[in-house]
This record gives sequence, structure tokens and C-alpha cells, in this order.
Amino acid sequence: MSFRKVCVIDVGTNSVRMILAKATGQKIGEVLFTQGRITRLGEGLRDSGSIQGKALERTVQALLDFLERARAFSPEKIRIVGTSAIRQALNQEDVLREILERTGFALEVISGEQEARMTYTGALQNMEGLTPPYLVVDIGGGSTELIYGETSQDSLKAFSIEVGVVTLTEGWLKKDPPGSEEIKKARQFVSNSFHAMFSQLIPYLTSSVTTVGTAGSVTTLLAMALGMKIYNPALIHGKGLSRTTVQEIFEKLSRKTLAERLKIPGIERGREDLIFSGALILLEIMESLSQAGLVVSDSGLREGVLLHAAGEFGASYRKN
Repeated sequence: MSFRKVCVIDVGTNSVRMILAKATGQKIGEVLFTQGRITRLGEGLRDSGSIQGKALERTVQALLDFLERARAFSPEKIRIVGTSAIRQALNQEDVLREILERTGFALEVISGEQEARMTYTGALQNMEGLTPPYLVVDIGGGSTELIYGETSQDSLKAFSIEVGVVTLTEGWLKKDPPGSEEIKKARQFVSNSFHAMFSQLIPYLTSSVTTVGTAGSVTTLLAMALGMKIYNPALIHGKGLSRTTVQEIFEKLSRKTLAERLKIPGIERGREDLIFSGALILLEIMESLSQAGLVVSDSGLREGVLLHAAGEFGASYRKN
């Protein structure tokens, strides 16, 4: 199967991320360009039920900038996907119309299960030496996915819960720094929300399972553990992160104000209010599923969508 030049843009609840690469349906070859920007599309969604105008404008501007960069590489296909925030938005139709009219490209809203399964294949890209079976953990802005499989290409069980770092922060962790009662209630909310998913997964999780974590919260936690002042994906991808380290960071963050968190190496501006929620969700997952550690992947949904788009080459998403 020949390599095709494909561009994918993942419009998430917290950030917009682009990858442009040569790929087949099974493998990503040369990566030509990547870019990401925090736009907080899901800001205020929990309370209003709708995507707000300023958040949409930030996101559309990011799309326009990314598409302009992509055109310089003349990709054979451009695919834009949206996840939790757009799935939940009461004004989804208006949002999709605005994006189409402003960018000339239709955004495809993918289901939670589609997101989970494509994240699984993306997260396991170029992860040499890992032993199956695998459990992939994806903590996003508006949802969390847990996916189990016995090969790197095909998942057997995929779960998606509409609880992520933006929704948890806006709903439960409003003080700066968060209060002890807030933290207790937030942990209980996550535990209750994930209970059914955990119950269905536990029978599959033998001691031999390899847990892989992906998305911004997990990569940021490892960057913090490494004291990384400038993010370097090569030093993140394939490296380990223990539950003990996550616990230590969680406790440290619980005492820090937003301004103090920004001084910690590894925390990107725009993520300082969310990283505590990310640590809380990850810790709850690792404790509930008895996972002592995980392997961190810098790849995820956008790489999974890229593989899928390259494998089904020929579809066009450009407006006529």
C-alpha cells in the first residue's frame, strides 16, 4: 500500500491539534508538520449547554491558520474531526455551519466509541517493545476514553465517558487553590461516573496488561516529572510514569495557585487550571484498576484519524 499525504485536524474541547504526514492505513511514515493551540472550545459548555461565540471564534481562527499552513504542503486529503464539546453542544448545527462557511471544510463529529477506537490505534503507533494486551487511557478536555485490545491494530472493548478536565474543573474545582471539600466531591464524582466502565474492564485486566496513557494531561504530568522547560515529544513518547509520581504531583498541585503552577516546568500556559483535574482523573483510574504505572504516548486521536483517513483514501471533505 502506497503512502499518501494526509492532513488531520482534531478539534477538541480544550485544544486544536494538526498533523500532516505521509501514511498508509497501517503506518505513519514521514511527519511533515504538526501544530497545536489551546482554544478552550468547551469553555462554559457545562453551564450553558452551548458553545460560546468567543470560544468558537478562537477555534475557527486556529483552523484558518492551520489550513493555511497545510496548503503549503499540498495534502491529498484534509480531514477535520470534532469530539466531546461539539458532540454535546445544543448549537451543534450552528457551529458546524459556521466552520464550513468560514473554512471551506466540513467538520465531522465522531462518536465517543469512534474516538476511543481511533485513539487506541494512534496511541500505539511507533511504540516498540510493548507487550500485549493493552489498555489505552485518553483523558481529554470533555471526555475520557479507556480502550482494551490484544493487538496494536484492533481494540476489543472501547468506553467513552463525557467527563474530562474542562468539565471537571468548571463543575467542581472553582477555588484557587482548590479546597479540600471540592477535591473530595470531585473525586467522588469521577469515581461514580467511571464505576460502570471500571466494572466492565476489570475482568480483562490481568497482571500482564500494558497500560498506555495519551493526551495533554498525561504528557504534561510526565513533562512535569522530568522538569521539562521546553516540551520535547521525543523525550515523552514511550517513557514510563508511575502511580507514585502521579500521586506526588497531585498532592503538590492541590496546594498551588494558578500563578504558582505556571512557574512549574512542564506546565503549558492555558493548562494551569486543568492539570490538577487531569492528575485527579488519572490517579482515580490507576488506583481503581490497580495499575502501578503506565507508558506515555505522544500520539493519540489525530494519529488514529490519520491512519483511518489514509486507509480509506478517496473520500473528499472539501466543500464544492
